[in-house]
Amino acid sequence: MQKTMIIITMLSILLLTGCGDSMPEDELVDRGKDSRTKEAGEDLQASSFPFLNMEEDYQKKREFYTLPELKEQVEELLGDHYWPEVDLSKEELEELTGISEDMYVDFLAEKQSLDSHIDTMIIIHAREDYVGAVEQAIEKYRSSIIEENQNYPQNLGKAKASRMETIDDYVCFVQLGADTTVVADKGSDAVTAYCLEENERALYVLEQAILRQ
Repeated sequence: MQKTMIIITMLSILLLTGCGDSMPEDELVDRGKDSRTKEAGEDLQASSFPFLNMEEDYQKKREFYTLPELKEQVEELLGDHYWPEVDLSKEELEELTGISEDMYVDFLAEKQSLDSHIDTMIIIHAREDYVGAVEQAIEKYRSSIIEENQNYPQNLGKAKASRMETIDDYVCFVQLGADTTVVADKGSDAVTAYCLEENERALYVLEQAILRQ
């Protein structure tokens, strides 16, 4: 009898110990779900959905551009063939083109110091609602230069070769070509063709810089 009681007591202790370590099946399932949810949450937090931030990153990159940096791209390409050297003030820009301060975010305008030379580059970062108005002002300015230089074949060819191109909100006007004496004896059309090539090169560089392609 005494041995039997000892055996029963030992079995009871073992059973109680086992029960203490056990856990209902429902609780085990719930705990497993919590663990998986937590891990998934950590993974989502770590990834931060990078594709949702692409537009924000793009805008930040766009804001990095400065007009002097765009000009540097053109200067680097053309080297000694880039002749504009005098910065225009906002008042001079408005007097020259009719583009007022309320129409743009920023601008860069350079021309040669002597009025007899017409190499010019203008970059207007237009306000969204004024892109069309800036384009019209530049086109009117371009027409006036052509008219003013009807009696100056070299300048006339350069004026006719001038180009305006809008890249996003940037309205770019290039009237470049530098020294055209190498083709001057071939007439105004030859000067136009020569300068047009230089202007196309400049616009290509500006487009690449603005769009970051």
